[in-house]
Amino acid sequence: MKPLASVWIFMISIALPLSGVSINAQAQQTEHNDHEHEQAQEGETHNEEKHGEHEGHGEEENHGERESDHQAHGEGEEAHNEAGGGAHEEHGGHEGHEEQGASVDPETLRALGGEVKVAGPGKVSQTVSLPGEVRLNKEAVAQVSPRYPAQIVDVSARIGDSVAAGDTLAVGESSQTLQRFPLKSLIRGTVIDRSATLGEQIQPTDAAFVVADLSTLWVDIALYPRQVGRVETGQPVRLSTAFGPEPVNARIDYLDPMVSEQLRTGLARVYLDNTSGQWRPGMFIEAEVTLAETQAEVVVPHTAVIEYQGREVVFVREGERWHPRPVTLGAKDRDQVVIRSGLASGEQYVAKGGFTLKADLLKSEFESGHNH
Repeated sequence: MKPLASVWIFMISIALPLSGVSINAQAQQTEHNDHEHEQAQEGETHNEEKHGEHEGHGEEENHGERESDHQAHGEGEEAHNEAGGGAHEEHGGHEGHEEQGASVDPETLRALGGEVKVAGPGKVSQTVSLPGEVRLNKEAVAQVSPRYPAQIVDVSARIGDSVAAGDTLAVGESSQTLQRFPLKSLIRGTVIDRSATLGEQIQPTDAAFVVADLSTLWVDIALYPRQVGRVETGQPVRLSTAFGPEPVNARIDYLDPMVSEQLRTGLARVYLDNTSGQWRPGMFIEAEVTLAETQAEVVVPHTAVIEYQGREVVFVREGERWHPRPVTLGAKDRDQVVIRSGLASGEQYVAKGGFTLKADLLKSEFESGHNH
């Protein structure tokens, strides 16, 4: 038994050192693993810190980029505002240019055929145009006839001759007594017809001559049914012809109390002064009869109103310039128009020659590069 015990003791003595080595090796391995784990944790902590710093740096860079973008956007807006402001200022300058008006002085304007007036009250007429004809004044026509049957032995007057009252036109010889006698004009006027010829036998019922005083004529105006009750004596009337003398102003002198059975028209008559001799019987005329008149505070001639930039304007004096001022028009007639707004009584305006000022404005706009 002792020898066996000795063997176990020997083996145990050998095993104990070996296990210590194994334990030490295991402890060393454990310590090495723990050290590597600590290093790994420290590495991770370092990496996290570096990653945090990198992220912080990235956020700072992104923030800086955003600030740069915002600043650039702000600068862009400022540049846009400056550009827009410049355009607005430029547009404002154009508006200011338009407000400058035309600089033509009144003397130059008059020299170019213009006319300057002061706005004031006036009248516009409600008129109607009617047809008419110039006729002889039957109250100023005389026929020259013999007192008894006679033979014409001498003729001294021709058609168209101007004669005075008492002038001898022809000489007749009585068929009964053979006495000669003169045929004299009864009025002063023009010989418009002659039927007497040398050697002709004429009777007291024959008109050897017709003499008419052409210094006054009749103008007979036809009245349509709707005008019969509106045209009155004393109303103004303007007489004109397509070819012939200049228009004249007159008044209705006579209204026929009868209406034509055939035409159903009335008759208005004007006693026309023809001392100039320009009007001739037989002429067709146009009669513009004034039926009513309207009084207004401001009335201007049609020539004062012109079109400018799509608006009806009147050039009005403001300071040293003429400004195209938009106006609102009212009632009008052939010559004038009522200004309802845009021109006040007492203001100086261009009654004629506004196109000269319009051309001056357009020229200024073209030269300044703002021609629209």
